[in-house]
Amino acid sequence: MITTEASREFQAKERKYKEQLKRCLSSALSADLNRLLHEELETDVCLCPVSGSVRAHRPVLLARAPLLLMGQLHKDPTTIHLPNYELSALKDFLW
Repeated sequence: MITTEASREFQAKERKYKEQLKRCLSSALSADLNRLLHEELETDVCLCPVSGSVRAHRPVLLARAPLLLMGQLHKDPTTIHLPNYELSALKDFLW
């Protein structure tokens, strides 16, 4: 039979392990999403600020900057013109 103290120790270790796993998975997911933005592979939308452009993934934008996609009525839904943004500021915001 497991003692109450042993049970508490086990539960404490389990909580600690779960928290470590959450941090690890969160860090890995963040790194993966950041890599998607930097590599611009398989992108499906182009953000066009005042100068230059940034290729991105619509699901990543929905997660990180949903306001950029909301209410966008364009002839070409794969290109979003952002005349009030500078390229460097947009990259800083997304990355």
